[in-house]
Amino acid sequence: MQKKEVTLFGAGMSGMIAAIDLARHGYKVVIHDREKEFGGDPRYNPSVHTTPMDLELTSDYIGIDIAPAFNPVLRCPIYFHDTSIHLPVDKVYAVERGNRKTSLDTLLLNIALQEGIEFEFNSELSIEKIKQLPKDSIIACGLREDAYQLLDIPYIPCYGWCSLGEIGFSNFAWIWFDECITEYGYMTATNNYYFNLLFSLTPVSPQALERYKSFIRRNEGVEHESWRYLVGGVVPMATGDNPRLHHKGLILCGTISGFMDPFAWFGILGGMLSGKIAAMAVYDPQTAQQEFDRFNKHFKVYHFIKSRIWTKIRPQVNMFEKSVNLIGPSRFDSIMMKIVTKFNGDGTKPIPYPYVVPKTNCAIPKGS
Repeated sequence: MQKKEVTLFGAGMSGMIAAIDLARHGYKVVIHDREKEFGGDPRYNPSVHTTPMDLELTSDYIGIDIAPAFNPVLRCPIYFHDTSIHLPVDKVYAVERGNRKTSLDTLLLNIALQEGIEFEFNSELSIEKIKQLPKDSIIACGLREDAYQLLDIPYIPCYGWCSLGEIGFSNFAWIWFDECITEYGYMTATNNYYFNLLFSLTPVSPQALERYKSFIRRNEGVEHESWRYLVGGVVPMATGDNPRLHHKGLILCGTISGFMDPFAWFGILGGMLSGKIAAMAVYDPQTAQQEFDRFNKHFKVYHFIKSRIWTKIRPQVNMFEKSVNLIGPSRFDSIMMKIVTKFNGDGTKPIPYPYVVPKTNCAIPKGS
């Protein structure tokens, strides 16, 4: 006998993972989304992102083989102006989001349809709908500012320039730091498709974009024909206690739950894990809360480091550049390899970025 129906708003990565898990536990699931079709917010998608993760352990945890959508990154230099360093790229992947057939969203959509999950597009979240939602409804509305406002969740707005489209290379990325932005510029390419974003907590001028484009031409020999300005993307990083599984009688899922790297704002791994945990909150709420707290137990610490320490030294890009050049880029890379490897405990497999989730959670116990 089928269990009760669960209503879910948001047909993105985390929402579909939650829906698939619930369907496999016998629930009928209806996913609502404000867009006219699947593939996410057209302001940002199709897109490509770089993320550190363990594919096998993550697949085991969420119960879905996501490996076909992830491609190993071969190179990812980090630039301070024109000076680059190279961190290890073991267990670093490029993943495509959106409605192209090679995207993670398409992989999840096909599984969701096989599980009998229903989709209702052009169905936007509103105050009236929130008031009528039954208990255990799930909200997975990603980066939409209006959803945060409707639910009264603290957020930080972002601004930036974006370019995307087909390109002649794959499985490559870079990150660029400069004084003209508060965050960074990054490009990732896979499946011969690229996504390039220059973003900041403050408005990004056309002059800043020209500086970034000049850097790209000079250092990577790449030039994109079209760029568009983005306003209104938000992240749940306003406070150190933003992560929340439950809010106003609803279950939160994905970025809007605050399940996101509080330092560099990587969101792919957190979004997938939170999808599984949001589903669990329906049929095993106590365990779900324990898991949510386990993964986010260091959020406040890293948020403090980012908001109180990093933001003070982040504008000193010249200092970073001079330090790297003084040590020597090759020697700096070697030192960073040793430091990053040490984060893994036994030193056998380097974890390329320790802030995605707490180190103890990078190795997700099988069967959890």
